[in-house]
Amino acid sequence: MASRSVDMYELRVPLDAVKRLSDENRFSYYLLGHIFNELMSLQKIVSFALPKHEDSRPARFRPENGQAMFMFRLASGKIREASKAIRMNKQLASTLHNLILPRMVDGQNRLVKLNAAIDAASWLIPLRNGMVFHFPSFEDWEPHVKPDDSWVDDYVFLGEQSGNTFYDGADSVAQEWMFSQLGHPNLREAVDLLIGQLVELLTEMNTFLEDVLGTFIAEVMLDGKGMQKHVGKVLCTQFDQVSIPFWTVMKSRKD
Repeated sequence: MASRSVDMYELRVPLDAVKRLSDENRFSYYLLGHIFNELMSLQKIVSFALPKHEDSRPARFRPENGQAMFMFRLASGKIREASKAIRMNKQLASTLHNLILPRMVDGQNRLVKLNAAIDAASWLIPLRNGMVFHFPSFEDWEPHVKPDDSWVDDYVFLGEQSGNTFYDGADSVAQEWMFSQLGHPNLREAVDLLIGQLVELLTEMNTFLEDVLGTFIAEVMLDGKGMQKHVGKVLCTQFDQVSIPFWTVMKSRKD
C-alpha cells in the first residue's frame, strides 16, 4: 500500500482558558469534542471496512461486507444521537446558539440545513432503535425469518480459529431487515444509496462540528491568539487503500 510522511501539529489550550468557561460551556466544549472524535472515527472505519478487492468468493467477500454493514449501522445510530444531542441537550444548545453560531459565518443556517438533512434520512431512527443499540425483537424480524421460494442453504464460513467464524445466514437476515427500512425494491441499489447518504451525512456533520469547535477554541477560549506547534511526522497509509480484513491469523499458544 502507498504511504507518505504526514506532518503532525498540536494546539495547546491553557488550563486557565478552560477554567474561565462556565460549567455549562465547559461541558459543551468537551461534549462537542467527544461527539466529533467518535463520528470522525466511524467515518474512517466505515470507509476502511468496505471490501477493496476483486475476490468475489462468498467466503472472502461476505464476512468483510458484513463487517462493513455493522460499522454502517453503528455510524447511523451515532449520527442520529449526535443530532439529538445538538437539538435537545439544553446546555449544548445554549452554548451553540448564544456563544458559537453568532461567531460563525452563516452558522445558524448551516445548523438548519444539517438538521434538515438528518430529518430527510428517515431510515436513521429505525436503524438506531432496531439494530444499533438494541437487538431485534421477534416482531421486528418475524417477516424476515419465514422461508419462501427464494431461500437457499445457509452457510457458516470458518477457519481453524474461532475468530475466523461468520454466520452468513444471520447476516443475510440482518441486512434484509436493514435495507427494508429504506423501502427500496433493489437490494444492490439500496446498499449503494444508503452508504452514499450516510457518508454525506457524516461528512456534513463532522465538517460542521470541526468548524464549531474551531470557532469555540480560537475565538472564545484563545481570543484569536492560538498557535499551532509542529510536533513531528508520521508515516501514513493512503486513505483509500486502508482495508479492514476479516480473515486473520492468530499466534498459536504453542508458538
